[in-house]
Amino acid sequence: MIEKLGPKKYAFPVLVIVLIGCVMALMFYPMLNMAPKNLPFAVVSLDEGAQTPQGDVNAGDMIAEQLVDAEAPEGSNAAPIAWEVFDSQDDVDAAFAENELYGALTIPADFTRTRVLAQAGKGDAPSVEVVLDNAKSPMAATQMQALLGAMFGQMEIPANITLINTGDTGTTGATPTSPMAGMMSQQIGIMPLMMMSLVSSILLTRIFPKKDAVTNRGRFSALGKQLVYAVVFSLLAAMTAVILLNTLVGAGAPFWTTTVFLWFAGFAVMALFLGAFNVAMPFGALVALYAFLLAMMTAALPQEMLPAFWAEWVYPWTPQHMIGDGIRDILYRGADLMPRGSSGLLAIGGTGLALLILSGFIPERKAKSESGDAPSPNTAAAVPA
Repeated sequence: MIEKLGPKKYAFPVLVIVLIGCVMALMFYPMLNMAPKNLPFAVVSLDEGAQTPQGDVNAGDMIAEQLVDAEAPEGSNAAPIAWEVFDSQDDVDAAFAENELYGALTIPADFTRTRVLAQAGKGDAPSVEVVLDNAKSPMAATQMQALLGAMFGQMEIPANITLINTGDTGTTGATPTSPMAGMMSQQIGIMPLMMMSLVSSILLTRIFPKKDAVTNRGRFSALGKQLVYAVVFSLLAAMTAVILLNTLVGAGAPFWTTTVFLWFAGFAVMALFLGAFNVAMPFGALVALYAFLLAMMTAALPQEMLPAFWAEWVYPWTPQHMIGDGIRDILYRGADLMPRGSSGLLAIGGTGLALLILSGFIPERKAKSESGDAPSPNTAAAVPA
């Protein structure tokens, strides 16, 4: 085939190299250009204030107002943190439980009084409490730990920073406070699952092709066989992903809980690929390119840290971030079956099944008879008119 290109064949390797470079640039662009933007944080001031010669003062409320009204840094369109004032600690805890916050700042009740005494040389400066949710995003938690430490250091306010939902650190030192370990613990569980789902889907469409059937019944029979084998292949892919997750990064993932979730996730993704490829091969190729070139980094990076295009147009539709939500929920929050992300994966699987049903009604141009091969031209010519 390459020989038919003639002299142009010498440019073919260059074209391949350029194409691979573009693919790698597109795949890793979100990671190389990530930056926190408007991460939801709570601030709750329990400060009761104090009386001073200048009148009543409430330093806690002043700090909260200063944080909420802070402008974006120069050269940036958005501040790293979007602070929101909460009325009580119970409201903050409820927001953490609903996975709505990356972190929270609590200003104690005696903050102003202790600060006034410290300025008079009576005691130490008061501190504030900062809580970061590791399960929301290990990478964001690590970055915010450094950023908030520096910010409160400039404000000369001691800050006690605590990580919550750290889960089981495993046995190989892959602690959740390491951003690389946090990213790898998700990518090692998701990338092999996605690749095995894609390869299995392509093989199943070749092993049980619906193009060999000329009736709807024959086509749906072929599609049914694809789905049955997809159940088996997705289970094998899930078990392999969990083994890699636990052996390579020591994630300490509970085997059966994680396997069942990834089985469900793998089947949903496989159904999507099968549906797309059975509708039309070019359509399936576009879905696969979208999933691997644009969406792979959404597994580990939160939406608020992605470049604008990925955050608005890629992240909401990708199975990777849904699988990542589920893995973090299992690893760091101890979730059982149907963790976070399951509803989104259910929608993806439903979309795949809908595409499969649609493809069953689409006839193939070169369909063969279900009873055997089509007659040859010589045989057809021998039949009398």
